[in-house]
Amino acid sequence: MMKKSIYKILFIAAFIVFLILVIPLVLFTPTHVESKMSVDMEMPVQELKAGGLFIEFEEGTGEPEVKAILESCNMTRNWIIQYNVDYMGDIYYVKADEDRRDELSKEENWNDPVYPEIPEPRFPEIKKGNCSYIIVSEEDFENESFENDSFLKVMEKHNLPVRKSIVCYILFGDGSQNWNEPDNWIPEMDAIRIKNELETNEKVMIVSPDYLDG
Repeated sequence: MMKKSIYKILFIAAFIVFLILVIPLVLFTPTHVESKMSVDMEMPVQELKAGGLFIEFEEGTGEPEVKAILESCNMTRNWIIQYNVDYMGDIYYVKADEDRRDELSKEENWNDPVYPEIPEPRFPEIKKGNCSYIIVSEEDFENESFENDSFLKVMEKHNLPVRKSIVCYILFGDGSQNWNEPDNWIPEMDAIRIKNELETNEKVMIVSPDYLDG
């Protein structure tokens, strides 16, 4: 019985040594490495591209002026303008310079969060140069109580009219092909550069690339 136990222990030990030596060889053989590489090659990372741009212009910006602004920017692709679209609903805003904005900050309650647990102001602001754009959604205007809202009273007090922005969609391509043809799309890096360049124009409030998976 003692001999059998010793043989059994030696067999188990030999088997463990065999596994220690063989498993690394299997894992690191060229076939295994090539197989892993082929799996990685089959799943390339999708490049983010933009098929167009949503651009919000200040009220009163006409289509010829929109075209002139775009022509002054290196767009890298042909493009067409869809002027004054309603894809995003009507967007209203109040424009206040630094002095007026400082006066507004002294007013109470007009831009309190809708939900106390979410500390976001009711009306988002876009800071640009020495001005702030206070954004008012279409939903607010459709609310019957909005006319008596403290927001409007505060704006009236400071002689700040509520204006309606001009939203344009810039479609890459010449219009002869389907809008979602990948050949018309631009890389994310180009979209960010164009966004930053356009937003330096005083008539442009904000640019939002319409990103697509490449």
